[in-house]
Amino acid sequence: MRNNKLDLLNPYTGKWKTEGLTKSGEVITGTDTYEWIEGGFFLTHKVDITFNKKKVQSLEIIHYDDMEDVFRSQSFDSQGSISISTLKIYDDIILIFADTERFKGNFKANTIEGIWEQFDGKNWVHWMDIKLTKI
Repeated sequence: MRNNKLDLLNPYTGKWKTEGLTKSGEVITGTDTYEWIEGGFFLTHKVDITFNKKKVQSLEIIHYDDMEDVFRSQSFDSQGSISISTLKIYDDIILIFADTERFKGNFKANTIEGIWEQFDGKNWVHWMDIKLTKI
């Protein structure tokens, strides 16, 4: 049976223009696309961006973990990296936690704005500001 909390992901579906800037001044541009797999149990997230003048693509699959009452995701990118994350959504706030990265953002009508941080071994350090605008 499908958990109704999956409906919290509905506002993210569609194609988004992605823009960002890292703390060191690297520009991020491209698109993010969120689509439900038939049945509505899994949401795919495709990333196609240019980051520091290098093309990066990834595929993320998001699902709901009933036992832990959180969203989980696994992401695979064109650099061969795999990332496993936990996502929480509270009203217009989205939080993403992984081993060495975390994100806090706000969903507003047709935009998502937030900050990514990276763990440097001792502290969480501001990594980039990001903005997605629905196309």
